[in-house]
Amino acid sequence: MSLLVFGHKNPDTDSICSAISLAHLKNELGVEATPYALGEVRKEAQYALDYFGVKAPEVLEDVKIQVKDLSYDKVKSLKPSDSVLNAYNTMIEKGTKTLPVVSVDGKFEGIITMVEIAKSLMYQHFRKVNIPLENVCYNLKGEVLVQCNDVFDGRVTTLSYGMEEIMNLLSEGDIAIVGNRYDIIEYAIDTKVSLLILTGKATLNDELTALAKANGVTVISVDVDTYTASNLINQCAEIEDIITRENLVLFNENDYVDDVKETMLSTNFRAYPVVDDNSKFLGLVSRRHLLNPTKKNVVLVDHNEFAQSADGIEQANIVEIVDHHKIGGISTDLPISVRVSPVGCCSTIIYNLYKENNVEVPKHIAGLLLSAILSDTLIFKSPTATELDKKAVLELAEIAGVDYEAYGMDMFKAGTSLDEFSIEEIVNMDFKEFNMSGNRVGIGQVMTLDIDSILNKKDEYLSYINGTDYDMLVLAITDIIKEGSYLLYKANDSVIAEAFNVDANQGVFAEGVVSRKKQLVPNLTNAVKNM
Repeated sequence: MSLLVFGHKNPDTDSICSAISLAHLKNELGVEATPYALGEVRKEAQYALDYFGVKAPEVLEDVKIQVKDLSYDKVKSLKPSDSVLNAYNTMIEKGTKTLPVVSVDGKFEGIITMVEIAKSLMYQHFRKVNIPLENVCYNLKGEVLVQCNDVFDGRVTTLSYGMEEIMNLLSEGDIAIVGNRYDIIEYAIDTKVSLLILTGKATLNDELTALAKANGVTVISVDVDTYTASNLINQCAEIEDIITRENLVLFNENDYVDDVKETMLSTNFRAYPVVDDNSKFLGLVSRRHLLNPTKKNVVLVDHNEFAQSADGIEQANIVEIVDHHKIGGISTDLPISVRVSPVGCCSTIIYNLYKENNVEVPKHIAGLLLSAILSDTLIFKSPTATELDKKAVLELAEIAGVDYEAYGMDMFKAGTSLDEFSIEEIVNMDFKEFNMSGNRVGIGQVMTLDIDSILNKKDEYLSYINGTDYDMLVLAITDIIKEGSYLLYKANDSVIAEAFNVDANQGVFAEGVVSRKKQLVPNLTNAVKNM
């Protein structure tokens, strides 16, 4: 199973670039891995992706356990044209009383049960049957002597009586069974039965063969006696007419196991068909398959807290964490690989993983790692920037073939225009949730070179912020040129004043405050404790 590598919700440039770069490293080391994003890629990250010619990762909705994660039964299926006898023999061979029926192109049609087979055979002498020539030849070991049609729909008649009784019994279009009684064979052909089955390997002479062709009568010679043929012929009928199609419960492979459990509790079937989005049959799932599901194997980058991770993360198997934030509340059942370092960017850690594993960093990966570090450290203006970050940038810029300062400013300009976004989108653009002394606190941060576009709508932003259900919420509008942040908040002025040593008011400028990790979060945490 492939590793799913992803960063936090509302992904920033580091989350996107870290996921892609680490997944690439894993694949180079022989471990199958696929990068994902927990939200749409923002303009800054998209600029980096476009610049270095990298496709954006697919958006991952959640990592909940789905039907496709279960080891459900890959069972043999039948076609509507298969015979009743073939269906019965397959059930006996497989030790089951139910089999799925699929079309020629693999789409699910319904199910066939032993009960329906029994019903069909119980009334076999009182109805017409629809029988393909192929089924008759296969089940009765028949050889075609004259072929005029491929499918026969008629009443089955065994010609084991005297001629007088047969003349009163036989009708055009019937399916007739007879041994080597050639007077009756000739009469049956003259009557224009649709199918004539000659038992005991009886054959036709040239005259009868010509008559059969002229009258449109298909004739086959079978290896069994008349008694056996008359008992098996109805079992050669197609199962088409006895397929159960109504009131079935089936699951899509993408259905969540939690929902499947609820459905199974309210129904009482032994097994349930599984199909894909194109209705193609995949297998059968039952209650026993829910006991030991295969969890998705995930690698977390740039975060390590449940609230910031994918929905359903508690149902996933976390195998590795690579991060540069404080340790959060994630716990695992088994020991895992954890790499957490106090650097300015997760991509700095990943770059060093390449070096430690002696894996060459290709130009496009170098460009993404470089973009992430420049973004997270604000081209080294953030207090989170370390010497390791700076060293990584110098080396990666050489590999990527760019002037990192000029490239970084172009990336910021492309990513900080906010004209096309709503107030809600801007507040949640780079948003994380924290628990501070029992208070639910949200911190959003947006970096832009157009501060006025937000402050001119201060009242509208505050209306949205105050309408949220957070105990506290702070939006930091970071000016990377002035190296500080303007603050809009849902909080007591005293908390903001103490946290950032400012004269608290909406839109106040907190000089030097550019990092959520090293300034916004710890400063607010301490201030809340002192409330």
